[in-house]
Amino acid sequence: MIISYHLDDFSAPFSLPGQFMMDRFEDIGKPADMVWPHKHSFYEVLWIEKGNAQHLIDQHIFDLDSDTLFFIAPGQIHELGHSENVKGYSIMFTEEFLSLSHANPEMLSGLSFLENSYSQPSLSLIPQQSKELASIINLLLKESGREDRSASIIRHLLLALLFQIQRMMAGDAISGPDNIQVLSLKKFKKLIEEHYKKETKLSFFSAQLFMTNAHLNEIVKKITGKTAGELIRERVLLEAKRMLIHGHWTVGQIASELGFKDFSYFSRHFKKQEGLTPAEFRKTSTPS
Repeated sequence: MIISYHLDDFSAPFSLPGQFMMDRFEDIGKPADMVWPHKHSFYEVLWIEKGNAQHLIDQHIFDLDSDTLFFIAPGQIHELGHSENVKGYSIMFTEEFLSLSHANPEMLSGLSFLENSYSQPSLSLIPQQSKELASIINLLLKESGREDRSASIIRHLLLALLFQIQRMMAGDAISGPDNIQVLSLKKFKKLIEEHYKKETKLSFFSAQLFMTNAHLNEIVKKITGKTAGELIRERVLLEAKRMLIHGHWTVGQIASELGFKDFSYFSRHFKKQEGLTPAEFRKTSTPS
């Protein structure tokens, strides 16, 4: 079983208990005997100012150099690999903390990079971008370090930081998705997370979102470059891989847990997607 850490498992002088926390990456108070790999129930934005590190997310390796932002979403199984003289900042917050903004909650749909951290989890910064982010981070540190710190001010400064990152991620894109489309994608991903073990038909999800299969596919394709069906299949495959690597279930038990009535079909489906049978994948991916 993969352990899941919550915000209260960490400590820093710059924090709102259970909602928001930040500090120098090298100074964040971590759980005693922290287990790797693990997952979080909160978002984390890492800014590596100096040094280099290797980060693994669901078996994908990312090499991070100086002046790099790295994003970790709730539920992602991740592990910090080799690191050397890493210095920077760690900013952690819950979705609920952002949603408490008095502004329209759908405003948060504009932060599409938080929902896309599976495929684009990092951003290399140029000096001007680093300077722009540093100015907001300094304000965040100053406010969260006050004895009379204001959750509202911290929230709005955090939103300013996140929207600045979103603008950097978007770059010079001419025809990016609008907020309504990003919100639809977010709802679709939430539905997948809730139902992927029992529902894999696209028609189920499009009906829940009150749109046609074609419209849902159009939105997903525009934002992610993949079809809606691919996102559903990828989520099922991801869970299968997690269970094979981190659990002690038999392949048959995994197939049943993920809604496959036919064990052999599950094996064929897995091999088609991954190039290996479930047993072969477990053998090659599990540390000896």
